[in-house]
Amino acid sequence: NERDVVSDENSASQHGKISFENLNEKRVLVVGGSGRVGGSVVCQLLQHGANVIVGGQSHESFLKSQQRWKILFPNISKQIDDVEFLSMDREKADTVTIHDTNLNLIIHTAGPFQGKVGTPNGVIQAAIDAQIPYLDVCDDYCTSSAAKTKYSQRAIQNNVPCILSTGCWPGVSSLMAKQLIHTTLQEYPKQTPQNLNLNFSFFTAGSGGAGSTLLVATFLILAEQALTIVNNRRKEVPAMKTYSTVNFGKIVGNRDVAHLNLLETASIHDILQIGNITTLFGTAPPFWNTLLGIMAQLPPTLLANEPIMEKLALFSLPIVRIVDYFAGATNAMRCDLTSNTDPNIHQMALYAHSNLEPCVGECVIAFACAILAADNTVTPGVWLPEEAIESGNDAAAVLSLASIGAHTVEYINHDHQKNYNP
Repeated sequence: NERDVVSDENSASQHGKISFENLNEKRVLVVGGSGRVGGSVVCQLLQHGANVIVGGQSHESFLKSQQRWKILFPNISKQIDDVEFLSMDREKADTVTIHDTNLNLIIHTAGPFQGKVGTPNGVIQAAIDAQIPYLDVCDDYCTSSAAKTKYSQRAIQNNVPCILSTGCWPGVSSLMAKQLIHTTLQEYPKQTPQNLNLNFSFFTAGSGGAGSTLLVATFLILAEQALTIVNNRRKEVPAMKTYSTVNFGKIVGNRDVAHLNLLETASIHDILQIGNITTLFGTAPPFWNTLLGIMAQLPPTLLANEPIMEKLALFSLPIVRIVDYFAGATNAMRCDLTSNTDPNIHQMALYAHSNLEPCVGECVIAFACAILAADNTVTPGVWLPEEAIESGNDAAAVLSLASIGAHTVEYINHDHQKNYNP
């Protein structure tokens, strides 16, 4: 059934209704809202009736971003003018909610999150202490795992639902995979997760319109060997070295991708017990892939040095903007599921969007609609997306909302094709 993968936004979930209506008149604090990812979240929230507060350290950056949003979204110019700014430090919980505890949701977008295992996350601590639901866009598995370990019990005790690592990828990618796994195991009950192979492929044209923070995050990821799961064992391979060609649908076409250390490999293995997993990434134009491959050969200690990578990102940004002008900002992701023991099994999910920046915001607020749904749709605790959202109608509802701006959403199995175009 196509509803197993994506469903109409008005369909009921197993629990409370997951719809954009859940955002209307809600007070939402977006920490890091002046950045590209945070700003995308802010604008998507405003378009669905939320009242938004931006938290950050620079009022000047907020004002610049506010003017940019008004150019991008003139139809919500008044709502953008009404956005408040609160000064806060993401590492200090007492600065996050000291001004306003009458919030319905806190969304933490102030990256980069790489290498922050030992860094205090004052945002999630403040949310749990004030009993406010929490989302973030952390794309580092070790950082997310550390937050789960530290805050899960407190969140359960305080009756607070928290979802880490939301957004496009990670986030929607994990739910796409979970749906494929769910439908496969239903159709083939003799299969086990350990026998399945899951291959993630991601593509972003240019930088996807990224700001300096996303560039820093990319550079920091290049410092890491790419994790793969082979026969239920962890195996590291060099990043951005060996390329293969993957088709991302009629609009995006064939693209070259290579191993990159992305969160989904570890999370899907640990949570859903899949026995073989790879995560591949590619960009365009082709010399961008070559440049990333060259950078991956630099000493890891250099690439993992965040202050140096911040300077490199700021230096690179003007060049990146020129390339982006010609390359565009297309974003696409594909999940392929096969089996070691049954050649008939081959399921694929594909998602593609013309612009990464609004795409991320659309995907984050889809998770916001779930966490704000009634009847404990997301139960108290600290969860990754594939833990927080149940397979079936709940996941389908989130995927449907996240697909609102996508130009390609497809689900294909081994014997027939099903397309869904929002």
